[in-house]
Amino acid sequence: MKKIYKLAANFSHILRLCTIGALAILGILLTIILFTEAFSLIPLMQDGNTDHVIFRILDRVIVFFLFFSFMTMIIAALKHHGRIAVDFLLSLGIMALIRGLIAAHGQPYEILTNSIAILLLIIGMVILKHFMK
Repeated sequence: MKKIYKLAANFSHILRLCTIGALAILGILLTIILFTEAFSLIPLMQDGNTDHVIFRILDRVIVFFLFFSFMTMIIAALKHHGRIAVDFLLSLGIMALIRGLIAAHGQPYEILTNSIAILLLIIGMVILKHFMK
């Protein structure tokens, strides 16, 4: 029976190392995508100052910060050996929804649903902080 527990522990350790390695590879790929997204903004900024171009630039900046949030999440997971705190995930969700709210370009239904989702996540974060003292 001790051999089975030792084998399970070794297998668990190998899987954890694979997970951390996969997160590191994903972090490297996201870094490359982050820089290509940043460099793709340069031609858009040189096009001109029309409403269409401004909305495209805004969408690209929001995508850039979305990748930046993913990078932050991967860094946090690597620092904590593959674990991410729930309050950190809630705050990332709130930030992503706020970015979506900024990019909603006047669609009332999308603005309303994003606002309700932000409110629910904030309420969830308050409840989590209250009961996790």
